[in-house]
Amino acid sequence: MKSLISSPRMIIRICPCRFCRLKLMAFSLASFFSLGSVQADTPLGWINSANMAAYTTTRGEFEISLAGLAVNDTIDFLNVRDDLLVNNRTLVGDSGDLIGGKFEIHYGVTETLAVFYRQQQHSLTVDLGAINSINLIKIDDSLETLSQSAGIKWTFFQGNLLNANNRHSVASLELTAYANKSDDFDVVLDEIQLGNSTITFRDPQTFSVAELEDEGWKARLVYTWPVLQTTIASIWAGYGESEATSATTSDLTEQSIKNIFEQSFSLDESILYLGASIVVQITPRMPLMLSYEYLNKSDSKFEQIPANPPSGLPGFLTAANQSKEDDNHTLNARISYWLTPKLHISLTANLYSHQFLGSLPHYNNPLSGSFSSLPYGLLVLNWGINSDYRVKNT
Repeated sequence: MKSLISSPRMIIRICPCRFCRLKLMAFSLASFFSLGSVQADTPLGWINSANMAAYTTTRGEFEISLAGLAVNDTIDFLNVRDDLLVNNRTLVGDSGDLIGGKFEIHYGVTETLAVFYRQQQHSLTVDLGAINSINLIKIDDSLETLSQSAGIKWTFFQGNLLNANNRHSVASLELTAYANKSDDFDVVLDEIQLGNSTITFRDPQTFSVAELEDEGWKARLVYTWPVLQTTIASIWAGYGESEATSATTSDLTEQSIKNIFEQSFSLDESILYLGASIVVQITPRMPLMLSYEYLNKSDSKFEQIPANPPSGLPGFLTAANQSKEDDNHTLNARISYWLTPKLHISLTANLYSHQFLGSLPHYNNPLSGSFSSLPYGLLVLNWGINSDYRVKNT
């Protein structure tokens, strides 16, 4: 019995061209790693997509999951959404609300090699309060984000092969390429105050936080071992690199005024990952997973063009809101239940010390950068299915 996460709804979209390049690179390594001779398998009842561990999906087997993600005033894990509003005066109303879906698939190419693909699409509410320096006509109220990742997991060591419960000690290498992109966030106005001057537009003009995207890669070494007959523990360490961009633009036609509001930002970072997890089989049908991961950013290279923009720009058009935090602590708790030997349902609570810092690098932008300094939590409802399809030898 094996499986992975699932969810109420999810729309699969064709990946952007930048990501295609990364995904192709990740999957092209599969043929090399498939030469391994270790006969890896997962324990009975394992949910591979739901747990960070060294186990790989069995050869010829699909694990597919769908997940629904939500945060609102009713679903507010540890009240972190309310705390976000209290600690950020520029955000009001439903800011911090999130709704979205996630699709994930794992496939066992061989007994030692699995490939995977994840896609998440969500809407994060950003409800800005009164902006004294502008006369507002219309404003977007959310960041619409598409995240994609693909990779391979290769088992290069396995011990305890004679364990009757198939709870082996396993070491694996996981390689992942990812790309994240958000739609432009638009503000329509007909008057703006710039320092001591006021600029009035005959027709309303659109100002945007744009070019919100990032891409990167990460590699992790994972070791998993049986602690008790019903308990499995894992530890991991990893390293990755990311490149993120954002910009402020407008649809002004007068070039001399347009240049005042045109900026671009880029951020290159190296990221270190350290983590541990434990999975306890409470009953044969009910596994519980607890995990912790520490993420640290280093070698950050931030570039702003122009280097010295005009003073007096509204906050959402400046780099002042960007977070200066360098680390993120994440806690995850998941309880699952096998409805049938091939179908399970799970509920997951995620808590971040600094929202999606490091997970969605481009969120550290003039608009939503202040989020990255604050704690955040969300709930995920998963539905998972195990195909139990095995490739037959010919």
